[in-house]
Amino acid sequence: MQYLPYDPGRLPTKKPPSKGDTLSIRVPGLPPFKDSHFSIRNPEHPNYEDFKRLRDEAIKAMDGMAWYFGPVQMNFTLYTPEISSKRTLLDYMSGIMDTLDGSCGSDFTYLPVVFEDDCQVASSKIDFQNSEDTWYILEIGFL
Repeated sequence: MQYLPYDPGRLPTKKPPSKGDTLSIRVPGLPPFKDSHFSIRNPEHPNYEDFKRLRDEAIKAMDGMAWYFGPVQMNFTLYTPEISSKRTLLDYMSGIMDTLDGSCGSDFTYLPVVFEDDCQVASSKIDFQNSEDTWYILEIGFL
């Protein structure tokens, strides 16, 4: 039975990743982006499905593991024919980091998925690859 208008995430059933572990997440479509005017975490946001799709894929990839508490390396590669003039790769990276951590606002509370807070991303690489299809991949290393 669904009591909330959104999925706040899952409580972990396994220990967190160990230092040196890696995680790869491949997601169809565009990533969530940082929107400073209206949080993409809000189910009313027009691009909320991008946020939800990444969370769902990350939850699957974590396979019940608890979120990590140490520093992480996160590499993001976007495959698409072109990048919208309204967004930068950094907008997408910021939205991805906001999606994988925990958060709460006046209308929502989300459990962390991969790490507790986006300030744990100690190193990152962002890349764009021209592609007929639109998708992205995240390679996460637990440092």
